[in-house]
Amino acid sequence: MKKTLTLLLLSIALVANSYGHALWIETSTKGQKGVSQKVKIFFGEYASKETDSTAKWFSNLKDFKLLLTGPNGNTQELSPTANVLYYEATFTPKEEGHYTLSIVHHVKDLYENAKIDYYALANVFVGKATINNALRNDLALSIQPSKPVFGISQDNPHLVKLNHTPFKNKKITVVGPDQKSETQETNARGVLNFIPKQKGIYFLEAFYEEEKKGTYEGKNYEKVWHVVTYTNEII
Repeated sequence: MKKTLTLLLLSIALVANSYGHALWIETSTKGQKGVSQKVKIFFGEYASKETDSTAKWFSNLKDFKLLLTGPNGNTQELSPTANVLYYEATFTPKEEGHYTLSIVHHVKDLYENAKIDYYALANVFVGKATINNALRNDLALSIQPSKPVFGISQDNPHLVKLNHTPFKNKKITVVGPDQKSETQETNARGVLNFIPKQKGIYFLEAFYEEEKKGTYEGKNYEKVWHVVTYTNEII
């Protein structure tokens, strides 16, 4: 009986751990024309700063593709290399404007009969830039700021979308540089206006469970977990 209970608790912990994990991108929000820009990709628990070793990333997660969309709308795939706790890539902005880094990854293995889709986003602004990049069509769940915000501001709106429509009145997780996690809510237009209180990286995460049955990689699933992250650096 004791062994059965231990196995049950371990199983629950593993499911909770998989559910709580996320994929995210970190880079400097401000870039410079002609200067190499570093980009890091992590997987783990952001709020507790528990990042999984790249050697132990589960399923097919290491096969993610990192895309860069430039001010002219052209997209290119970057080639990250593995470090101990993250993957790293670089790119050099050739012109001023808005650059978007994005990942869309479908996890091969199922968890609790759920298919997991991870999305990660980050922006880089070079010179006098405005938000002018359309998000890629395969982002089922997305977070995008309405304007560049570099410093502490009372006006920091972010539009959250599900299947390209506003994610209305939904809970979003916001983690500040102090690692304190809080839950905020989008309004009736799908807008989240969080107010940064100090300098550092802010992490936003949205989750949606879709009741949908299908087959992926030869396995039947009953639902889809959509998890999107967005990071924004306040300088």
